[in-house]
Amino acid sequence: MAYFSNSTEGQVFEQQCAKCKYGEDSCPIALVQMTYNYEAVGNETVTKILNTLVSKAGVCQMRETFKKDLASDGSKQQKLF
Repeated sequence: MAYFSNSTEGQVFEQQCAKCKYGEDSCPIALVQMTYNYEAVGNETVTKILNTLVSKAGVCQMRETFKKDLASDGSKQQKLF
């Protein structure tokens, strides 16, 4: 998802991060999503990159691909929003 216009739209993404061991530390996917969120507006290249990492439905593609390896109980989760 290339652009979260508010924190409510990022809820699905954040809920996934809560169940991923990358969320226990600085996650590269979340970092890129949060850093370049506003730059995606009107920027086709940034939009394509962010949509590759996080689907339009807000699903982290890294976590989806490696579910088994990235599972976490969420007890050490960092808050994104």
